[in-house]
Amino acid sequence: MPVPVFLFLALLQFIFLFTGSFSFAEPIKVGVLLDLSGPFSKQGEAAYKSIQFAVEDLNLLGGIGGKRIEITVFDTGSDENRLLEGASQLKGQGAVALIGPTAPKNCILLRRYAENKKIPLILISGTTPILTFSGLKTRWTFSTTLNFSSELKALFSAFKGRGYQSVGVLVQRGGFYKELFLWIRGYAPEYGLRLSCGDVFNADRQDLQRKLSLINRCSPDVFLVWANSQAKPIVLPTLGTADLPLGICHSLFESSLGQDTNSTSQLMFVAIPSSLAPEGLRRRLSFSAQNFLSKWGSQMESMSFESRLYAAQAWDALNVLAKALRSNKARNRRSDLRSSLETNIKGYCGVIGKFSFDRRDHSFLDPQSLCVLRFFSGHWSLVR
Repeated sequence: MPVPVFLFLALLQFIFLFTGSFSFAEPIKVGVLLDLSGPFSKQGEAAYKSIQFAVEDLNLLGGIGGKRIEITVFDTGSDENRLLEGASQLKGQGAVALIGPTAPKNCILLRRYAENKKIPLILISGTTPILTFSGLKTRWTFSTTLNFSSELKALFSAFKGRGYQSVGVLVQRGGFYKELFLWIRGYAPEYGLRLSCGDVFNADRQDLQRKLSLINRCSPDVFLVWANSQAKPIVLPTLGTADLPLGICHSLFESSLGQDTNSTSQLMFVAIPSSLAPEGLRRRLSFSAQNFLSKWGSQMESMSFESRLYAAQAWDALNVLAKALRSNKARNRRSDLRSSLETNIKGYCGVIGKFSFDRRDHSFLDPQSLCVLRFFSGHWSLVR
């Protein structure tokens, strides 16, 4: 005997109310652009696995508004042409937003694509703050990365707490060093610091040693060294020759850093996400961070800090996107999703830290949500 239509509809409504989804509902598609091959493949694989973990959790809880999240990943292999090909392909397949890239050098290219094609993009690489009023015209690009604005503020706060008054700076020569110096000059006075000397260095040991010698003669209370992770084999062994306390950027950090320097008595500071600090030094972890660490389990211990960072930034990107998509309008049009990212991401406590976006700042990471570690006599300890 056929089931009456009204009973069939009532049954469907019952299923929807108690499961939160219809099995045949159109999924929410998200495009992911990662290097699963090439020089950044380890970071790409870590990011992809984190996104899979996050999507699995969200879908088990009923998805977004009763719709499953469906991710499609495109292997860009660090190639610019493949990156653009993948972005176009994913957008054509109906992706509501894009997440990526892995290689920092491709961030500007993908940002320009997102701005031109008017599709929300969440960056998981690069360290430049995403501000809508400076540099590249930005409306559609957001970021969940550990940006140098928040990192500098966290370090400067620690320096102020120790009574340091002058700071010297050494920055690896590259595309962003001029911008970084501007931020350092802008922030230093806020923390009672005076920039006593600054220079750039090439990624070779001789030039770095020469510049370190100049900084030593300048005699600041503390100095900063900023370089990318590829320069780590050159920079880390040389830092032991410095006579001054120093701060390093997160891309030079490893839990085993003391084994890589010439001096076990070197005093160093670094600002990183608490969830990625050595075990025993983590503090006040958010629920999301605890869940992230639980998902990865012991696998996390065998990964480099850089891979862990990409995994964390990708996890936060997917969860930030899901939070914005909970607005009903955001699921209908990309422009509404962009607006939701600007207005509904307030105090999201993720793995990297606490993010709050608005119309001017698409990447604000609360510097107080980062932890500052101190290295001395071969051991890391927590400053704050």
